[in-house]
Amino acid sequence: MYLPEGAFAPVPTPLNESGAFDHAALAAHLKWLKAEGLAGALILGTNGEFASCSLGERRLIAEAAAKADSGLKLLLNVGSCALPEALDMADIGAGLGFDALLCPPPWYFRQAPVAGLADFFKRLLDASKLPVLLYHIPQMTGVPISDELLDAIGPHEGLVGVKDSTGDETEMARLMPRVAAYLVGHDKLVATCMAAGGKGSISACASVVPDLVASIMHKPDQQGKLNSVRGLLEKFGLGASVKAVLRRKGFGAYAARPPLTGMDPGSEKQLIVMLDMFGAIRW
Repeated sequence: MYLPEGAFAPVPTPLNESGAFDHAALAAHLKWLKAEGLAGALILGTNGEFASCSLGERRLIAEAAAKADSGLKLLLNVGSCALPEALDMADIGAGLGFDALLCPPPWYFRQAPVAGLADFFKRLLDASKLPVLLYHIPQMTGVPISDELLDAIGPHEGLVGVKDSTGDETEMARLMPRVAAYLVGHDKLVATCMAAGGKGSISACASVVPDLVASIMHKPDQQGKLNSVRGLLEKFGLGASVKAVLRRKGFGAYAARPPLTGMDPGSEKQLIVMLDMFGAIRW
């Protein structure tokens, strides 16, 4: 059973000016990430705005990522509030040759009993032909991957890990011993994760400074530089900033889809100037 490890980028889904998916932009980005030293990419994660895509679009995006033949290990987020849709996405991922799946808890019924949440995950795990990582991002879902939930799911050969995007070292300490593959989802904890025995990272900055994130696996002293990049991107809005950098690098338009909005031209110009002054990104 494949255990994800190394540095992964949770890639944005590129949309053109009319709002349609841009196949070529995704392929070019993925191939660049491989050339810059990343181990893999997460397709249709939070940064990929999966919740703003129809099931048909998600299938199309997954197909494009697989056909890009980037050489990266590919993870596919199958998250949905509807179990049948999550199962469909799991089948799509397996059929396309993805390496593993990621799944957050169903988030609409935030007061769902633990037994129901566990049943949701166990049905996915039983049906999946690929290893599955649980996605712990309660700041978005409102539903944590709690110890109670992990106990209720119990041991399962298909459950191989957790992506923890809380940015909380306490949560890292809680979750890491419970799974074979713990991957941190926040740039500022990459070095801490690796020092503690984690398997890797799936962090936003990896989409724009992949070489820097990958280097921390062996050069933890680079963490301070990564923190500075992350802080600057957060200052202007993390998701919009990542898109602005990829747009500036020429990969595509990376337009916004409501309810999210793009960065205004003035802020985008200011971001690029500050990144140039910092010398963090090679254009």
